[in-house]
Amino acid sequence: MLGIRNEFDPLQLVILGTGIGLKAEADPALQQGLPKTSALYSQPDPKLTEREFEGVCRALEQLGTVVQRPDIVDSPEIVDQTCPRDIGFVIDDLYFEANSRYASRNIEHLGIDPLVKNIEPRQYIKIPKDVFLEGGDVMPASGKLFVGLGARSSREGIEWLADVLHQRGSTREIVIIPHDVLHLDCCWNVIGPDLALWCEAATGTFTDLKGGSVHLNFETIPVNRTEQAALATNVLVARPGHILARDNAVCEPINQILESRYGFSVERLSFDCVPSIGGS
Repeated sequence: MLGIRNEFDPLQLVILGTGIGLKAEADPALQQGLPKTSALYSQPDPKLTEREFEGVCRALEQLGTVVQRPDIVDSPEIVDQTCPRDIGFVIDDLYFEANSRYASRNIEHLGIDPLVKNIEPRQYIKIPKDVFLEGGDVMPASGKLFVGLGARSSREGIEWLADVLHQRGSTREIVIIPHDVLHLDCCWNVIGPDLALWCEAATGTFTDLKGGSVHLNFETIPVNRTEQAALATNVLVARPGHILARDNAVCEPINQILESRYGFSVERLSFDCVPSIGGS
């Protein structure tokens, strides 16, 4: 049963990426489409990548989360299947099959087709091919939906999503966050009812659908550009008060703030391979 209201309630089931099948060469189209804030990268070792994913899998299962993994898609166009969040996402009781600007990302969905095939047709929505929206730019929060506008998601995609939600009776306030990084979750992450990690330097003015400025009653934890580049915002709240975070020296100041000032239990995990290609 689908039901994602926010990013911080107990995570009951998740589709986790895989290092298996990771190709030696990066997708040149993805490289060319990187924002200026993202460095060109080389592909990490598949075995080490999968070992790190297995560590995340164990941590989640110990917390009671059911973890599913994609099937490996045999396609010359696919270079990795590390970030399924981007190719499909849930808002409330609706599943959205994303539409990326890049063919390799869209073909990845074949790997999770078997995992989502039993979703009711009325709850399964495919994003049209003429607009672009990836799951890393979509963040449900209490009464709101934050949507990133950047390299991977277009304004047309955001407006389409807003129309669909309105037609389905959603009363969520849509907040558009322009940014200069890969996805919204690389610079803004809501980790509690009124608490967020925020790299302000990476974002523009928060606006509503009509372009009006939006003021948020959120407490924010500042993340600087160096910490953002190490993906310090890309933590996972597995259940209220318990965060899975990258065990990395650059991220450590943020991890310590989460523990000492806000009382989170931060479980540090070895997770360097996927961040090396811009994901988390």
